[in-house]
Amino acid sequence: MKIEVLGTRAKIKPTAPGYHNHSGFLIDDQILLDVGEESFLSRKPKAIVFTHFHPDHAFFVFQHQIFQPKIPHYGPEIHELLPQLKIVEESFMIHGYRFIPVPVIHALSLRSLGYVIEKEGKRIFFTGDVAWIEKAQLEKLGHLDLIFTEATFLKKGGRINRRGDQIYGHTGVPDLIRLLGHLSPKIVFTHFGEWFYADVKGGPKKIMSMQSESPELIPAHDGFIIKV
Repeated sequence: MKIEVLGTRAKIKPTAPGYHNHSGFLIDDQILLDVGEESFLSRKPKAIVFTHFHPDHAFFVFQHQIFQPKIPHYGPEIHELLPQLKIVEESFMIHGYRFIPVPVIHALSLRSLGYVIEKEGKRIFFTGDVAWIEKAQLEKLGHLDLIFTEATFLKKGGRINRRGDQIYGHTGVPDLIRLLGHLSPKIVFTHFGEWFYADVKGGPKKIMSMQSESPELIPAHDGFIIKV
């Protein structure tokens, strides 16, 4: 599989060359995972899959406009702006790719999913935005060839909010390495927060400095391509 990272910016105001677009991944030039920018549609995907409906992952939420693409599109829950959305409840196939949904704790008022995508023996996990992933969900994943996750907060603990027994927000890069590192030899980081834009040249080095022997830590940029 070939994965192109179309956007690496979280829902923040700062921007920089090479780190301008909001979230989106293009898989083998066929399947678009998240649509943080309307311009991503010019790549003419055959299907669209959403992790969740925050506006940096779904551009039409910013604009509050109905979105009715003429291709199959999938997501974690009903949304008023997506009248033809196919709701994901279990694994499904798109053009020979198997998508396995993984419940992810992120937002207080909406459902979030990560996805393991399988094709020809290769397995890639896209976490989406993460406050936490339950241990029971991680134990089901098995070995992964590659993981894509977020880097909104560099510091341990990130920014986690609480309401009663519920947590929501974004955990930190060190926590994600600890949580996911045993599952794959490589982790690619996207969805950079304000810490990154304060020092764009130094940002990737700060992530790579956290690497021990394994896994390999890879900071992405807009247009970054990796194959497995």
